[in-house]
Amino acid sequence: MCPNLNATIHRQKGNFVVMAIFIIVVVGLLTAAIIKMTSASSSSSIQQVYGVRAELAAKSGIQKLLQASFLVDGTLASCNTNIISPSNFSTVEGLSNCIYSATCTSESVTYNNQNYISYKFESTGNCEIDQEQVVSRTISVDAFQEEN
Repeated sequence: MCPNLNATIHRQKGNFVVMAIFIIVVVGLLTAAIIKMTSASSSSSIQQVYGVRAELAAKSGIQKLLQASFLVDGTLASCNTNIISPSNFSTVEGLSNCIYSATCTSESVTYNNQNYISYKFESTGNCEIDQEQVVSRTISVDAFQEEN
């Protein structure tokens, strides 16, 4: 009534090795997938951080142009100019490897028999991640000022 135990054991020889190899392969594939997802997530985070830095660099260029165009005493200033970040800009903490390039154009516009100055400001901030990757953000601002 009892099956022959020796025959059963003899037929199962080698099954454990096959199961062990299968488990090692599955665990290896899962580990590779987790490493790849972690690496992609890390790269995405780095892109986001440098994107914010590039945006801040672009905002610095816009602010510099706005300061020169809208004077505190209210006098009108035209601003057909290009500026780039000063050489010490990249020494600012958080903006290392970042630069900006900003332009301003202005023109006189007449609307309903009233003269205005139309300003268009545009600034691009670039931050270098490494020798091959640069993150760039561009900001544009339009403004009107009534002429007296």
